[in-house]
Amino acid sequence: MTSQDVLLAGCIMPHPPVIVPGVEHGRMKAEQTVAAMKQLAREVAELRPDTLVLISPHAPLFSDYLFIYDDNPVEGSLSAFGVPEISLTLELDVLLRDRFIEKCTGLDISAGSLAASAMRRFDLDKHLDHGAFVPLYFLQRVWACPVLVLSSPAMPMEDLYALGAMLRRSAAELGRRIVIIASGDQSHKVNDNSPYGSCPEGAQYDKRLVQALNNSDRVAILAMDPVMRKNAAECGYRSIVMLCGAFNDVAVRSDVLSYEAPYGIGYCVSSVLPDPLLAKPAIDPLQAAQIQLRRSIKHQQATASAPVRIAHETIERYIRHRQVTDSAHFQRLMAQETWLKQKAGVFVSLKKQGELRGCIGTTEATTDSVTEEIIRNAISAATRDPRFPPVDADELPDLMISVDVLQTPVPVASPEELDPKKYGVIVRSGPRTGLLLPDLEGIDRVDEQLSIAKRKAGIGPDEPCSLEKFTVVRYL
Repeated sequence: MTSQDVLLAGCIMPHPPVIVPGVEHGRMKAEQTVAAMKQLAREVAELRPDTLVLISPHAPLFSDYLFIYDDNPVEGSLSAFGVPEISLTLELDVLLRDRFIEKCTGLDISAGSLAASAMRRFDLDKHLDHGAFVPLYFLQRVWACPVLVLSSPAMPMEDLYALGAMLRRSAAELGRRIVIIASGDQSHKVNDNSPYGSCPEGAQYDKRLVQALNNSDRVAILAMDPVMRKNAAECGYRSIVMLCGAFNDVAVRSDVLSYEAPYGIGYCVSSVLPDPLLAKPAIDPLQAAQIQLRRSIKHQQATASAPVRIAHETIERYIRHRQVTDSAHFQRLMAQETWLKQKAGVFVSLKKQGELRGCIGTTEATTDSVTEEIIRNAISAATRDPRFPPVDADELPDLMISVDVLQTPVPVASPEELDPKKYGVIVRSGPRTGLLLPDLEGIDRVDEQLSIAKRKAGIGPDEPCSLEKFTVVRYL
């Protein structure tokens, strides 16, 4: 079977329960989305696939495990949204599930379901999540066939892409004709109608995604700025990366049927079809995207601040040659930026593809200069953060580095004096100390900031502790 005989189409479909008839009790504001979902479902039905493969960002999510719904039949409802009578009962494609799990093992990726005891321990539900339910509701009304429903795990982009390719290969080995649905709402911060607030990156991300889809440009999708994506608060990108991986060596054309954000959350409905009349990609789209991203990172490194240049060169030399850079090596920088000779606590943070890759720091000076503090903590962030394996040389071109120089902490009489956007916090109880930097993504409330800092220190939530606040100068 040729690629287009196996993977008949891909779909990008949003999943707001409000678009399912019977959920919205007021005036429906997403009419374009509903019409496009129905149209795309009809187009899928005309292809008569053997199996629908759906990738959901709201299925049980792990960074080291790909969850697959395992019940047969697979069931779900919208009971969490007040309408339990709206339900689905779907046949599971058991053979495709088993073949795909086998392929995942070959990628050294664990995949499958979880035992009932594990589901209870993680407080997970075996029924279809709404990210799977909503697209399947529209599709199953016009074309009933077996399904395979899986998560879009919090794994590196390369793994997500490879998983997509394995989906197509698994189907090919079984002679299955499949359609893959990448479920996902796009930015949750497009405009002020969003309950999550808005930010410039929200509209920017959605605009670039829609433009790339209209241009059938997978490289542009895969080369999306990870910082922009993260700030946009999207939940569909990982699913789309897996879909791109399924079409890795196939020429495609995509067509956006609709895009709107009536509730401040981006709803994009798009088809992706193999096009035998177009030339196959000369270079794998993910490889091309990585080249673009690395060029951008290299440019940022060349124009980075002095502290970041010190951290970057230190990490590069240590990872490649196991050499610790002496502060004298940075004499010229220290002559230009004399404050680097002063003493202060420093945190060095590493990110890869927008995700934290390491962060180590000191609350106060432990060396004779900021430069030495950066050198020591940069090496530790790259090699000694217990949450991550040591950075590998192959990862160096993908690292984004920031350096926070701490200002002197001051005592705080009460939590009312804190502001997680402006101030970092230090909690102390006897020998136990916990610190949290200011302006961290997803930490908007004082109680959240204190809870995390206490947890890091091993201080119980109700235990008394002293508080200090501090500001940082963040260098990029």
